[in-house]
Amino acid sequence: MSNIPNTIEVLEKLRWNAHLCKHSHFRASMRGRNMHVLCGVPIVVINLFLGSLFFSLINAELPDWTKWTGAGLALVTALLGGVQTFFNFKKNYEGHREAGNEYLAIARECERLIALYFDGILDLEHLSQKIEAMNSRYSEINQRAEEYIVSDKVYREALRVQNQKAEREPSLVERMRTRVTAQKTAAADAISPA
Repeated sequence: MSNIPNTIEVLEKLRWNAHLCKHSHFRASMRGRNMHVLCGVPIVVINLFLGSLFFSLINAELPDWTKWTGAGLALVTALLGGVQTFFNFKKNYEGHREAGNEYLAIARECERLIALYFDGILDLEHLSQKIEAMNSRYSEINQRAEEYIVSDKVYREALRVQNQKAEREPSLVERMRTRVTAQKTAAADAISPA
């Protein structure tokens, strides 16, 4: 195999993009989940505290500071509940997680198709048909994922993680590029006079 075909390069680019989108959406999902917990846990704790405190003191004469503290805590609970409802953190992080899993499936399918080609099981003609279907599926996922925005900060972090992973675990295409380059260098060294 002297060169890597353009069809494989296109599939490799799709694999790379799908992995990057996966990392982006999984990271965004974790941020959304953390925000959901950050708002939700205080609501539960404050409501339990207020309920148990005021239930036990129904007929007791309370000082003014306890009434104001209770009212302030109830206000904080209402505020956190409003923030949680407005931003809908749970739906958001679940949507990001779902999109991340769909991108992961695309990336794995790309890896499988590349491996089948390099193993000689799948030829370029059949591979090009598969790429067409993969591109359509990728576009559908992109359209569904538009609702779940990934911030620039999360995207940059995902890109950093993706680049680190690519250095640690080169893809099949990258390993083949290295092999082809080594073969060309060896052939050039054999031809040139010493």
